[in-house]
This record gives sequence, structure tokens and C-alpha cells, in this order.
Amino acid sequence: MAVKHKNLYLYLALACFLGIIIIFIFDGYMGVYDTLIIKAGEYEEEIEADEWTQRDGGFSTTAVNWGEKAFFSYKVDNRRFSSYTADIEVSLWHEQEKVYDIMAQPISVASFDSTELEWVLDMAELVPDSVGPDQVYEFTVVIKMGEIERSLRVRVSSERYAPKRAMEIPEPSR
Repeated sequence: MAVKHKNLYLYLALACFLGIIIIFIFDGYMGVYDTLIIKAGEYEEEIEADEWTQRDGGFSTTAVNWGEKAFFSYKVDNRRFSSYTADIEVSLWHEQEKVYDIMAQPISVASFDSTELEWVLDMAELVPDSVGPDQVYEFTVVIKMGEIERSLRVRVSSERYAPKRAMEIPEPSR
């Protein structure tokens, strides 16, 4: 005598739906993600892991005024069941030549935890005096995390040549 299962197709449909949800969670959430936050003046920019390849031919670009300091914060978020270890190397490049190393250190991030590295670049020290008022000065910050390499192009404006004007505050209308 054969046994009939009335709800067999319902159970199969629920199992497939649950499988699709699990695939989206593992594919979209699990992994190691890195985020770079740049603060310069009144401006803050955040570059997340999936944005690195979508910008300007693989390069992310930011702008900083001459004489300002740019504050960088690099966050590594480990969303895996195992710990993550890597060597982080941050260096400054100009015209495909390394100017200097900003930092080099190993990191170890526990499972479902994050760590953050910070550094500061002073634009007044980086732009040579030979750069004229009509020139744009650019350099590249290269971040290597294990096998992953990220590049950020930094454009320095020549604001130092522009005359400073006093800001006029208009009289309130009545």
C-alpha cells in the first residue's frame, strides 16, 4: 500500500525558498570587507568594498585643499566564521614612483569583528614648492591588504594661490 503525502510539494517549495534566502545571506553578507573614510576640512567621503571597482576605471578619487590635513580611517570587517589575518601596507606614490611608506603592520581580526587603522597626511608637506598656481598636483595612496590592492587618487587644489577674501554677511531683510 502506497503512502500519500499531501503536503510534499509545499515542503519542497519551503525548502527551496529557505535555500535561496541562505544563499543570499552567505553571498551578500559573508566575507571580508574593507572601508576607507577620508575626512578633509568639512568634507567626508566613505569608500566601501564594492565601490572600489566601480569608480573611475578602478581608481577612487578624492580632493583635498592645499594646507589641509586629510584624516584616513581604514576599517577591515571580518564577516566569516574564522579569524582573518593579513599584512597591511599603506604607501604614497607620485608618477608611478613610491614617495614613502605610511604604515606597514599585520592585523588579526576575530570572526564577526572589525579593526580600524588611522593615519594623517598633511597636504602642505606633500606638495612641493615647485608646483605652480595653474598646476594640479596628484598623488596616489596604495593600500595592500594581503592579496587585495586598493588605490586612491588624491588631488590637491592650488588654493594657496587664491587670495583670501573676507566673507561678507548680508544684512537681514525686514
